[in-house]
Amino acid sequence: MKRTRRVITAVALSTLSAAAIAQQPSFDIVGLRLGMTESDVLAALKAHDPSLKVTTYQGAFSYSDGMQQLKTPVFLSRIEARTGTGSTSKPALAVYFTPPPQAGKVWAIERNEKVSGEPPTVQQYAAALQQKYGTPSAVSPQSAALAWDFPAGQVNCIPRVPDRPGFPAFRPSGTDDLGFLLRLWQQRKLAPADLSTCASRLHYVLGSAIVTEFSAVMIDVAGFAAANAAAMREVAALEERARKLRDSKGQVPKL
Repeated sequence: MKRTRRVITAVALSTLSAAAIAQQPSFDIVGLRLGMTESDVLAALKAHDPSLKVTTYQGAFSYSDGMQQLKTPVFLSRIEARTGTGSTSKPALAVYFTPPPQAGKVWAIERNEKVSGEPPTVQQYAAALQQKYGTPSAVSPQSAALAWDFPAGQVNCIPRVPDRPGFPAFRPSGTDDLGFLLRLWQQRKLAPADLSTCASRLHYVLGSAIVTEFSAVMIDVAGFAAANAAAMREVAALEERARKLRDSKGQVPKL
């Protein structure tokens, strides 16, 4: 009998564990997740909406040998997906990738869409978001914006906007550089010295009482910080080699 009870208990615990796993928040935006590869992203976009117009963009870092500007080899920078046919239409989804040497992993996702059909109220949309992502870590008045930090136990390294706690303080599509901001926040003691402890962040901005359009941004702060630091070290090494090569070719004029 004792053995039977142990078996029953084990089965019960297993069932509870499965239920707990099933209830875990799913931190994705229409199937797009942080850490994905290019092929993962393209497959997720196709599964979400096969009619999306997808464009891939490349980037490069600049450096100098002391006289001329040089550039690193190009790398995958971002993928944008548009619903409209016009080239000027704002991307519904933008996915950003880490640079070399830790290249090709998604570190940020942005979403900007208008609601088709009957728009929900802010309360309806906020309730749906909480069902998917769990209880938010920050909410603005009237649920105009909501934010989540994950995984549990990690540190929020992006300061909240004063009086607007659910709104994002950084967007990849903006003009600010996250690497610069993180160093600034570290100097101001708003971010820890060890950025590997930073939580990922998700924001949804819903706006007015009736949600006719919305935006979202999800950022892997720790992943970006590590990849960006590695990239800056590599660019600095390239610049040092380029300067040494230029100096070795220098010729002093006849005296």
